[in-house]
Amino acid sequence: MDITSVRFGVHDNKERVVIELSKASQFRAFVLQSPNRIIVDMADFNWKVGNMDRPQGTMVKDVRFGALGAGKGRLVIETSVPVMIKTAFPIAKASGLPDRIVIDFAKTTDAVMKETTTQTLGNMSGNIKSDTELEFKNKSELQKKSGQNNSRKLIIIDPGHGGQDPGAIGVNGAHEKNITLAVGLELKKQLERAGYRVEMTRSTDVFIPLGQRVKFARKKGGDLFMSLHADSIGRSNVTGASVYTLSDKASDKETEKLAERENKSDIIAGIDLSHQEEDVADILLDLAARDTMNQSRYLAKTVITTLDDNNVKVLDRKFRSAGFAVLKAMDIPSILVEMGYLTNKAEAAKLSNASYRQQVASALKASIDKYFQKN
Repeated sequence: MDITSVRFGVHDNKERVVIELSKASQFRAFVLQSPNRIIVDMADFNWKVGNMDRPQGTMVKDVRFGALGAGKGRLVIETSVPVMIKTAFPIAKASGLPDRIVIDFAKTTDAVMKETTTQTLGNMSGNIKSDTELEFKNKSELQKKSGQNNSRKLIIIDPGHGGQDPGAIGVNGAHEKNITLAVGLELKKQLERAGYRVEMTRSTDVFIPLGQRVKFARKKGGDLFMSLHADSIGRSNVTGASVYTLSDKASDKETEKLAERENKSDIIAGIDLSHQEEDVADILLDLAARDTMNQSRYLAKTVITTLDDNNVKVLDRKFRSAGFAVLKAMDIPSILVEMGYLTNKAEAAKLSNASYRQQVASALKASIDKYFQKN
């Protein structure tokens, strides 16, 4: 596929970018900050654009492009101010005109950007799929609007990976992102039935940066954060669930390698948050962080024991620790659960089975019950 033209237009209440393609492609458009930019992901492309005229008064500063791998390409439109996407839609070729992607955007503020992250998916058939809107609002305001009881514990469920990041791919072809989402939705259902409040970092097949997952948990004021994953390893005979907490130093080499793999999720989408540590460092100075880490360790031990007691095989009865980026909500007890190894044929088959995933979710729910009985 070729990108043959990129055109910009300035209108009264918006700006428009029109991307001309040699053939139709699914696409994904969203915005990021620092620097301010519009990201358009699509099928891998050849850049065959000549001169790009930028009209007077446009917010567009620069246009860059590159390959994401796995048959995907990325177009980056840098803007001089924060912007929000108003609409993003395809136009099929007709009347001598090629397939096009049209994105309308407008100026916004840093405050609005911090409150809402919106990702829009589209395809060239003309259907727009609004995939997720993560609204980071004050917890007390949410409770006032919904009449929720402050005494009900809020559980944040984080299904790992998603969107263009499939995670591990099982020997049976199963994608980790689909397994984690299925277990997460089942766990949410069971927890809500038991009276808990539940928020999910994602409830559909979308990519959420690791840093946004952490911010989501903190803004929502979660009482517990559980990130769900399914591991892969070079040895196909290894089976069993394992549980991890945050630590400056990895408990073992295998865990260190796992943390490195999980932390690369953002890089897959072209976002490197590995150096944005200032708020975490500040929290770590607080004595309360020590108590949170102790609670995370207790939660990890409780989950391992409860999984084992509920016929969900565990690798062994000890938890591990390393510098997992997604566990850095240091004021919320947080763990990462690897539910099994997709590189093992039998375990990949079990995790692909709905009844077994329900069993795993039930064991995780029971472990959360036990945790709050003690805390």
